Amino acid sequence: MRSNREIRLIGRENLRGNYLASIANIFLMGLAGFALQWVILSVTGNTYNDFGGGNGDDVVALFFMILVGLASTLLSLGFTWGFLDMHDGERMTVGHLFLPFQNQPLKVVGFVFLKGILIYLWTLLLIIPGVVKSYSWAMAEYIYYDHPDIPNRHILAKSEEIMRGNRWQLFRLDFFYIVAYIVPILVWGFAVYMGFINSVLEGYLANEAGLAYLFWAFLSGAILMVGISILSFIIEPRRYAARAVFYTELVGIDEEEDEELTDF
Repeated sequence: MRSNREIRLIGRENLRGNYLASIANIFLMGLAGFALQWVILSVTGNTYNDFGGGNGDDVVALFFMILVGLASTLLSLGFTWGFLDMHDGERMTVGHLFLPFQNQPLKVVGFVFLKGILIYLWTLLLIIPGVVKSYSWAMAEYIYYDHPDIPNRHILAKSEEIMRGNRWQLFRLDFFYIVAYIVPILVWGFAVYMGFINSVLEGYLANEAGLAYLFWAFLSGAILMVGISILSFIIEPRRYAARAVFYTELVGIDEEEDEELTDF
């Protein structure tokens, strides 16, 4: 098994000539999510925060919300598959986003629901078991793409098998990219906290200086969110590419072990 540094380097190499297409797909996924939410608002007059009002449109809005979440998940699944094709020498295209809708879409939907529900149920127990299971099944999407005819429960079982003893390495691989989001958030949070403490000590939180501080905190927070959104266009293609390489490494090791057992 290659080191995480080697995996990251291979992932970056795979992105050569595919980076813009990856960014375009991320943008299209976000645009699709926004458009679908707009459709919900147009059809039902409800948004995600409007439930519980007792009107008859709640059920319809909930139904559309489930469809939006499902569509977004399937687009993300196709995006993930694109990086596996990229590692095999193919070009990333917009068409990758729609792959889950083209081949056995009902089976894909069942796979998405099964994995999502199981992780949710494990998370209900405690956060840590949910995280552990999410990493145990982290390779399920790739296994599905390579073996779409295998029953969904067997795909999850295979992912859990190959991830046994490798979850920590994948977590560290993810964390290398996630820390790029965490650092600016921590810096902003520390600055806002120190400004708040200083405002309390100086006693000007309720006067014009306090209002200026609150405006600065809100504005800097908004700028931070925009910055993180822009940062995601840089980080996420690299993270997805590295994960695809990680999977191919695991599959290669698993196939070598199977051959050794066969020879024996």
